[in-house]
Amino acid sequence: MTSPFRTLPEMIQRLKQLDALSDPVANKVGDLLGPGRLKDALAGTWLGHPAHPVLTDVVVGAWTSAFVLDVVGRKTTETAADTLVGVGVLSAVPTALTGLADWVDTWGPTRRVGTVHAVGNLAAASVYGLSWIARRRGARGLGVALGMLGMGIASGTAYLGGHLVYGRGVGVDAGVFDHGPAKWTAVADEADLPVNGALAVDTGDTEIALFRRDGWICAIAERCTHRGAPLHKGEVENGRVTCPWHGSQFDVCSGSVLRGPATAPQQAFETRVQDGKIEVRRARD
Repeated sequence: MTSPFRTLPEMIQRLKQLDALSDPVANKVGDLLGPGRLKDALAGTWLGHPAHPVLTDVVVGAWTSAFVLDVVGRKTTETAADTLVGVGVLSAVPTALTGLADWVDTWGPTRRVGTVHAVGNLAAASVYGLSWIARRRGARGLGVALGMLGMGIASGTAYLGGHLVYGRGVGVDAGVFDHGPAKWTAVADEADLPVNGALAVDTGDTEIALFRRDGWICAIAERCTHRGAPLHKGEVENGRVTCPWHGSQFDVCSGSVLRGPATAPQQAFETRVQDGKIEVRRARD
């Protein structure tokens, strides 16, 4: 049975009217961010994990704690509740920036859900900001009421955020289920692999990109861990391949991330040549 809650994001995914708003903004922000150090910092390349989900815990945690204190707290907990509302509002700024960096690399149905998610979060932060102002001015009843409204909005946008991760795969390693062959498997003729460039091969359950480097043949997962782009179509230079979609760079032999926005390395495979055939197998631990 399909959950009725899933109906909302699926409806949003079909709203092509949102493209007229989201696509121009995403293109502008994408041009502004990079690729480069700023994009890497916001994406979480330095962390080895998308930064946005980490920061959302701060915002949601602060506002949820304030909500609980508003509901069951006493006079002595009012200051704590007010402080938590302010912490949530302040931490919403870097959280929004990291989410924006992730959003610009989406498209179509995923970008539409992300657009509504972002607008909803902006509304929640604005309502909580008004709640904090009301509390500071002594209008506690109004401040608490606005906090309740903000909690409701934030809960809905949090659900959309969960759908983006678990329903649309945003931020998930695109190659996490591509394990590759456990035994040596012939995938191509050695003569077919260009000196400068790459060759994509399929082992049956995993696509692999082959490269030449300093007389060696290297193999890494073909699909970029960031959003699944075909790496063999990217530029290959000085032992690194640049993702053709979002500019992430990987070492062609180890698969390590040399530049984001990717946060996870490419899976690397062992290679050998037998009777003119390139063979690969899953790298052993």
